[in-house]
Amino acid sequence: MMYEKEWENPNYKFLSYDVDNLNWNIHYHESFEICFIIDGEINITIDTVLYNLKQNDSVIIFPRQLHSYETEKSSKMRVITFMPDLIPEFTNRYQNMLPEKNDIKEISNFKKYFDAKNIFEQKGLLYSIFGILVESTNFKEAANNEESQLLIKILRYIEKNFKTPCLLQTAAEELSYGYSYLSRTFKKRMGISYTEYLNKYRINRALYMLSNQNHVQIQQIAEECGYDSLCSFNRNFKHFTGRTPREMIKCNDNQK
Repeated sequence: MMYEKEWENPNYKFLSYDVDNLNWNIHYHESFEICFIIDGEINITIDTVLYNLKQNDSVIIFPRQLHSYETEKSSKMRVITFMPDLIPEFTNRYQNMLPEKNDIKEISNFKKYFDAKNIFEQKGLLYSIFGILVESTNFKEAANNEESQLLIKILRYIEKNFKTPCLLQTAAEELSYGYSYLSRTFKKRMGISYTEYLNKYRINRALYMLSNQNHVQIQQIAEECGYDSLCSFNRNFKHFTGRTPREMIKCNDNQK
């Protein structure tokens, strides 16, 4: 699975779901994200700090913290994402602050509440987990790192403009940075070029649409994801997923 669950409802408050074998380049959310490892092993990098996580390990990722996932063999993870206003007492007290360590122990005791449906159980779960976090680490002022802030601006530009040509040159002009500096900074922090990331982001969106819509038209999805050429869309889709769009549709139909 590549796509991100919150795309299903951008106005969500609380989402809890399992994800297998997650691999994803550096990105960020406006939400909190709790990752609990059910099985296997995964590397999660948060603001350049690498956490090697195994069964029953967990981390909490704060809003706008840059992070990435890498599964070398296999992993199964429960992901809980929620908006900051669901825990206002914590958010107000620790505004503009980050934990010195993002990993957290002992939340396996709360597994039976991971699928909480009502807001009282959800708040109870979250405050219990964040209570453990507060007791287990110190907090520091969030650093205003220029490179990280620039990267967030570029990622936000892609999110907003991926349906258009979304050229790096245009991003550079809009953000008032030099093209070469933007290109170099993006490649250094992301490990891939701007164009490679843009294509991966577009295919990620296409994968979600193919997996969650009935009677999909591949041409329409290609256009909605920023591809004028169906040939380019098919080529990039297979590059990132190992299947053509039609093969993916057939695979999804067989699993229903």
